Amino acid sequence: MPVVQVTAWDTFLVLTRGLLPALAARPTDAEVLKTQLGRVEIRVARYAPLWGAHGPMLEAALRTGVLLYQDGDHDALADLMQGVADRLYLLSAGTSGA
Repeated sequence: MPVVQVTAWDTFLVLTRGLLPALAARPTDAEVLKTQLGRVEIRVARYAPLWGAHGPMLEAALRTGVLLYQDGDHDALADLMQGVADRLYLLSAGTSGA
C-alpha cells in the first residue's frame, strides 16, 4: 500500500477511534479530548506533505479545529472532524475525493 494511503489510514483510525468518540462522550472529558485532538494534529502536521493538495486543506482544518476546541464549540469541532475523517478515508482508499 502506498505511503499516502497508509498515513491517511493511520490518521483516520486515530480520528475515528479516539477524537470522534471523545467528542461524542457526555460529559466530555477535557483532558481526553485535548489528548486526542493533539494526536490527530501531530499526524496531520507530520503527514500533510505526503498528501499533495489535500495536505494544506487538512492542516487548515486542524488549525480551525484547535480554535473551535479553545472556544469550547465541541459540536462544530465534531462536524469538522467528521469531514476530515471522510477526506482521510478517501485518501486511504486511493481516491482523490475531488
